[in-house]
Amino acid sequence: MTDSKKIQEKIRDFETKKSVHIHLTQGTKSALRIVLFSKGLCMQEVLEECATRIVEEDNYMSKLMDTLIERKRQKSISKVSESDVESVFNVIEQVNPFNDHKK
Repeated sequence: MTDSKKIQEKIRDFETKKSVHIHLTQGTKSALRIVLFSKGLCMQEVLEECATRIVEEDNYMSKLMDTLIERKRQKSISKVSESDVESVFNVIEQVNPFNDHKK
């Protein structure tokens, strides 16, 4: 490929590709880089392939997202349950007939 074509391709990529920023824990990022490096891959290649498969409704990726949705629901339910328990205890504490509230 000539230098001119390489430059044109880089300009096209720059104009058409969008940047995505994600937050990973340092440990997860490091471990991911090690695994990908050992397979001769980079994060860009893998994440782009994942995104493409999601958009194309790949069966495995759809199941993975369903699992993530369920995990997210369970986490929300757990948070609600915890706050409900706290609220119940607060109400019990306020209306406890055994509390001695002499005025």
